This record gives sequence, C-alpha cells and structure tokens, in this order.
Amino acid sequence: MISKEQMVENFGNSMERERLVLGYSQQQMAKALDMSLSSYKRILSGETNKIDLYTAHLLTSLTGKQSAELCGLLDSLQRARSAMGDLSQSQLRFVDEIIRFELQFSKDLKTGESIDDYVTLLIPTGNMQDGMYLDSCSLKKVNVAQYRKRYGDAIDCAIQITSNHLHPAYVKNDILLISRTPIRDGDTGIFIHRPSGLAYIRKMQQSSPCILEPVSMFGRTFTIDSNNKEELSQWIKFGRVITKMRSDPVIISVTENGENEEEEA
Repeated sequence: MISKEQMVENFGNSMERERLVLGYSQQQMAKALDMSLSSYKRILSGETNKIDLYTAHLLTSLTGKQSAELCGLLDSLQRARSAMGDLSQSQLRFVDEIIRFELQFSKDLKTGESIDDYVTLLIPTGNMQDGMYLDSCSLKKVNVAQYRKRYGDAIDCAIQITSNHLHPAYVKNDILLISRTPIRDGDTGIFIHRPSGLAYIRKMQQSSPCILEPVSMFGRTFTIDSNNKEELSQWIKFGRVITKMRSDPVIISVTENGENEEEEA
C-alpha cells in the first residue's frame, strides 16, 4: 500500500515533469493549476502533505493523464501499455528488441542474483566534454546491488564516463547512477538539447535565468530563460546524478548469440 506522503511526492514529481513537457515556467504552471508560485514550490519541496482535489482535477485536464497515474498508483506495466499506443511501428519494433534483450538477460541470471541487482548502463558516443549522443549509445547492464540498500528504487539507469574531460569531478570509466526524478536546484543532471540531440552533464542553478554549469573547468555554460516557453521546450531534463561508482562494477553485455557475458569495467 502506497503511503499518503509517497502519493504527494509522486504528484509533485508529476507536476514538474509535465511542466517540462508543456514547456511552462513554474510561474506559468502554478497559474494553470490555479495556485500561487509559493504553493507550487511547497508541493515540490515536500513542505505540504495535502493536495487539493481541484488541483488534481486541473492537472488531469491539462495533461490528459489519470489522477492515479499522476499519484503513482499505476504500476510500470500499466504505464507502458498506455504509452505504447502512441508509438509508431518502427518505435514498437525497437521496443520489442529491448524486451527480448531484457527477457534473455533475466533468463541467464546466476543462482542467487535478482533482476533488481542490475540497471541498464548507457555508454554514449560523442564528446563527453561537450555533447554526448545518447540516441546512439550502446546498452549494457551493471550490478548496483550494493547501492540499492541506500538508494532503493531511485536508481533507474546508469551512464558510463568515456573520457577524462570531466576531471576531477568524474574520470574515465566512472559510472553515474541516474534517477529519472525531476532535477532540482544544485543537482547535477543530464540535460538533452532537442535541436541538436546532444546531452550534457551539468549542475543546475534554479535562478532567473536558469544556469547549467559545467562540472569541471571544461565545457559551455548554458542560460535558459525560465519564462520563455520556446526556449524551455528546447531542453529535456533526462535525470539527476545520484552518485558515482568506481569500485570495479560488474558489467554484463550480450554476445551475438544472445548469451550474457561478464566483462571488466
């Protein structure tokens, strides 16, 4: 049974995620939900454990999503089934290949291992200093069992650092554990620039304008006008960095014959 506190947190995360999809500033989103900006921010920060029924109705009308989904009451399978109806045939074929990979991976787990011990590892192409291509990355699996005890289900995927451009923050072969929850002020996150398709690792300052700073001395600083809908719509907040792994993680790849094999990081 999901707790009241978790439902409110899920609703807040949904508000922020849908705001980014709509390309609204926080002020614009608060107005659309008939609340003050301070009330909107209190929900995001967890300072309140109550959600007005009218607010839930407005968010449902604005996004076309059910209240149950916005509050995290739909499980992953239900959400996936709903979303797949909006995919093209080529997208569905791609998803089908991913499902086959996951089924094979689950089938080949060793005795005593759990599927929850592993997350998908993205190994991007492109310049790690300024502009990674996540849409052409290779996919593997990395064992995060020792981190589950601390971070639980917050770990959604991982990204491998492929160069030393981000030293001293990150070095080559570091693995960043990523949560797909909203990125907030002070977080280091993965930001995707829609027009170019490039992804950047940046620390976010939630100011006016919003500032995306490099995590090292290298790379561009981006400023984004939070009140400019067109400018906001050019960026996707992929996820926030929870922590990094450097202790020889177990990485699994799939060979051409479909069997899983271990490799060194």
